[in-house]
Amino acid sequence: MRKAFLLGTGVAALCATTMSHPLRAATLDDVVARLDALERSNAKLARENAQLRDRVNHMGTPRAAATAVAPASPKGNPVLHAAVAPSPAPAPEHTVVSIGGAPLYSKAPGSNPFIDNTTVTLYGHVDLSGDIFNAGVYDQGTKFGVSSNLTYFGVRARHNLDPYGYPGWAAIAQFESLVEVAAVPTERAAFGTRDSFLGMESPWGTIKAGKADTPYKRATSKFDPFAATLGDYNSIMGNTGGDLRAEFDWRASHAIWYESPIWNGFQAAAMISPGQNMARDNSDFALGDFNCPGTSSRGSGSGFPGPTPPNGCTDGSYGNLYSASLTYNRGGFTGIAAYELHENTNRTGDEGAVVLTNGATFTVPAGAVGIANEWAAKVGAGYKFNDMIGTLQLYGIYEMLRREHTVAAFNERARDGYFLSATQKVDKWDISASWAHANASPGSPGTGTFNTYTVAAPAPAGTADFALNTVDSSADMYALGVKYHFSPFVSWYLVGSYLRNGPGAHYCLGVSGHGYGVCGRDANNNVVAGNKAEAVTTGMTFDF
Repeated sequence: MRKAFLLGTGVAALCATTMSHPLRAATLDDVVARLDALERSNAKLARENAQLRDRVNHMGTPRAAATAVAPASPKGNPVLHAAVAPSPAPAPEHTVVSIGGAPLYSKAPGSNPFIDNTTVTLYGHVDLSGDIFNAGVYDQGTKFGVSSNLTYFGVRARHNLDPYGYPGWAAIAQFESLVEVAAVPTERAAFGTRDSFLGMESPWGTIKAGKADTPYKRATSKFDPFAATLGDYNSIMGNTGGDLRAEFDWRASHAIWYESPIWNGFQAAAMISPGQNMARDNSDFALGDFNCPGTSSRGSGSGFPGPTPPNGCTDGSYGNLYSASLTYNRGGFTGIAAYELHENTNRTGDEGAVVLTNGATFTVPAGAVGIANEWAAKVGAGYKFNDMIGTLQLYGIYEMLRREHTVAAFNERARDGYFLSATQKVDKWDISASWAHANASPGSPGTGTFNTYTVAAPAPAGTADFALNTVDSSADMYALGVKYHFSPFVSWYLVGSYLRNGPGAHYCLGVSGHGYGVCGRDANNNVVAGNKAEAVTTGMTFDF
């Protein structure tokens, strides 16, 4: 019995061992398979990490190239496209899209039979302000406004041609548009209302075609610490007659221009913009345009809402434009010289008889103003000092504005002007001040209301119009302000400005940059000469 029991137990144990072995073997095979899969996955991750490191190593060069081509902080009235950047080396092996200068891949290596090297950058500038202002006109008062000031959005592209056998060459393009953040848009419904072009870089400079700020404008744009505010220097500088536009602070349409490389601190730029006008006296729209030449969209003399061409562009419309500049930057010193010519500028709208409110007639004879060339020339300099509390930046400009072949008594487009500015940096703060002065012009073709009364009082009984060409037309504009930089891309500013017009002058605050201008005009849009305008504006800027 005992032997039988032991024999049965042994058989049962053998059977149990035999049955459990396949199960244990199946479990081990599964574990081994999983370990093999994990090893293969780790090898794949290692390869991908190596590829990623290789891509990151290639990324350094295009980032530098994007920084060289695209300025980090495009501001209002900017010098955006003067610098010619060298082509990057070595070239990246893929297209790069960058947002705010940070590259992102849009094509994987090897997806093209050729090496592709295109950098695309999205950028923008936002400037919004709140303003309190008084135009100094008898039927006006102190007003409050909100303004969008030279806010814009753009796309910039650069394609390096080095890998294709053209060392130092690159194709470039840009599309930039005004953005009306706090106003009803007044531009034509198309992308590219601001500096937009197609061009080619080479070791000998850059040639571009499209629309852009003239070299004359760009030469001194950084001289003004209050650009696009109600203290903008274009209230007087580049402004020939005190209109709500600065004729020599201009963006030229349908233009071709050249920008030289920088050589020992020197750089030259030259532009030509053909008139494209079917009328011999430039009194029509230029071909391809919807606005009278030389005028802002829907602004004074633009032909909107009327009279419209033909024969409607008689308030500053010109033919061919030629502009050139020479700049020098070395250390803390900046020097500039610039010249611009507007051929056959039509001012015939200033001629004819005007019936005054007292019943008298004031007449500007035909041909006394007429059609003639207008030109401007300026020299300027600046220097940056390191002082005990930061840096002090000083700038100065002397400008000549001239109109040819015009009777002196009716010539308001010929005068000299001066500008000075100073900016003291203290940590994150900029403290700035500026002064702009317009000498008196030889004469004036218009009339105006003699503004000797205070702002709050009504016009005195019996106030008569008078000929503006009989009195002083000089003017001064003063501005003082601070700016706080939260970062290189975000700032807050506060600016106060005061404009003193002589008895025969009618300059405006906020010309050629601010969302609107503050002019000496009554409720019926009649010019009131000799006004004293003042404003305080505060706002924020954000660049991306």
